[in-house]
Amino acid sequence: MAALLAAPGFAQRASAQPGSYTGLVIVVRAIHLDRSISPAVLSPAGEIIYGRGWWKPGQLNDDFAERYGIVEYAPTPETANRVGPRPLVVFAIGVTGPALSNFKTDVVVSDEDALRIRDANTRSRFLQQMRVAFVN
Repeated sequence: MAALLAAPGFAQRASAQPGSYTGLVIVVRAIHLDRSISPAVLSPAGEIIYGRGWWKPGQLNDDFAERYGIVEYAPTPETANRVGPRPLVVFAIGVTGPALSNFKTDVVVSDEDALRIRDANTRSRFLQQMRVAFVN
């Protein structure tokens, strides 16, 4: 994991602000999810919360994303290395995929969880650091 975190442009620590989250874990249980180097986290209306198309030009660490993907896939929240010691944990309510694709690579979270993710990221900026894991 040390090499993963040491990748250029990948911040070593999330915000030191008390109570801030260090990453995001999305639990995807009993739903088939196809792995992808560039999945997305969506609201029920299809709004991008994180992932493909979320970054502004120049924000994405392309080398890190190509090598490791923009999310980590882990078997349990405890084994998710990328999210730090205090991740926000939410549950997927569904999966979908890009238009014209048969693969279900994107997770859908509730509107309430979408707001929680955005609010937590405003303080900690863990999404910009790709500190996201899908657990399935």
